[in-house]
Amino acid sequence: MNPDRNDLFGWQLNNPDQDIFDVEIMEVFGECRDCEQAVYGCTMPCEAVRRLVPKEGRIIKLGHENESGKAKLSYFALLNQGDVRFILLRTPDYLWATASYISHEQVPAWALSKLNHGKEAA
Repeated sequence: MNPDRNDLFGWQLNNPDQDIFDVEIMEVFGECRDCEQAVYGCTMPCEAVRRLVPKEGRIIKLGHENESGKAKLSYFALLNQGDVRFILLRTPDYLWATASYISHEQVPAWALSKLNHGKEAA
């Protein structure tokens, strides 16, 4: 598995918008699906790592926050024909990843500055 630095991916990642994204399976984990402890005691991922691929436009990773004991929060921008939508990816250590749209106001200032810097460099 060699994800690009701008890839939006995670374990069993949901698709927040099927009109905008296709889902690509990057990796499937072992035989854990048949594990009797899968529900209660198994700590190994039992499914797949999924990547969201925009049907149009491109994804830019703006950065992440990772506080001890909390889910990693990664901020992305989807650029498509002059439109910008922001996405928050939550990746807890032992739970499924979730992606959701967030408003401009919910994106930290440091992450927005990376988006503005990237536009100037392009």
